[in-house]
Amino acid sequence: MVTYIGSKSVLVLLLLQLVGCAAIEDGQLIDRGGWLVRREFLPHSKDGNKKIELFWTKPASDGPYPALLLIHGHQEQVRNGGEAFVKTGRLGILARQGYVAASLSQPGYGNSDGPPDYCGPFTQDAALVALDFLRKQPFMNPNKVALYGYSRGAIVASMVATRDPKLAAVVLGAGAYDFFSWYPTPLRGIDANIRLEAGTSAEAFRARSAMYHAEKIKAPVLLLHGAQDERIPLRQAEAFFDKVRANSIAAKMKIFPGAAHGIPIDQQYSEIYPFLAEFLR
Repeated sequence: MVTYIGSKSVLVLLLLQLVGCAAIEDGQLIDRGGWLVRREFLPHSKDGNKKIELFWTKPASDGPYPALLLIHGHQEQVRNGGEAFVKTGRLGILARQGYVAASLSQPGYGNSDGPPDYCGPFTQDAALVALDFLRKQPFMNPNKVALYGYSRGAIVASMVATRDPKLAAVVLGAGAYDFFSWYPTPLRGIDANIRLEAGTSAEAFRARSAMYHAEKIKAPVLLLHGAQDERIPLRQAEAFFDKVRANSIAAKMKIFPGAAHGIPIDQQYSEIYPFLAEFLR
């Protein structure tokens, strides 16, 4: 049994905070905010022999609480998947604000079994498994679950939003929503990864392009994009925003004039927190 406690509750948590994220028991971690985080390994719905790594934490009392599932982008040097949100303390920050906070390791990242499929159906199915796990927890409000994805994570989250009509809100940062108009991309390295992991067939592109499935999205959408994005042009977000609104879905877009692909975190959450409060509270 795991007991969840805040950073001021016990001296040991404060000591562990000084060294960042530290293991204390199998399946448990302390994030940099001093919050106790649980690590789960879930069986993939399409292959029970492959595992999905999920990190999550919750406020101290019983709930029920709304939840936010975070999906990371591509990682090069340190491919630690969803643990990146543990190391930055983001899960603990969200838990302090009254959310069940979870982060997924995409297949091929962290300790999730791969190979990666560049945001394709296998990765999307992994996110659906994580959402189902969260909704079944006794401290959860299953009708108040939101999804956040950034870069690759936004591609995944946008497609999951077309497949999960129960989502309460979706936040998409610096994502691509139409592979047909994005490929070839501004960077050869991205093109190489797409060819390796997904291929360039019309079927592969359509399975990763939420633009062509937008009519299935039911949840309000917040789009975040840097005007100077060097990897995914701003027109990807603008076109998707128009498409979503054309289907009578509540949508908001925030363009950051000076930002490239990496929008500063504090600027992102100045938009995210009010959006979540509107649709999850």
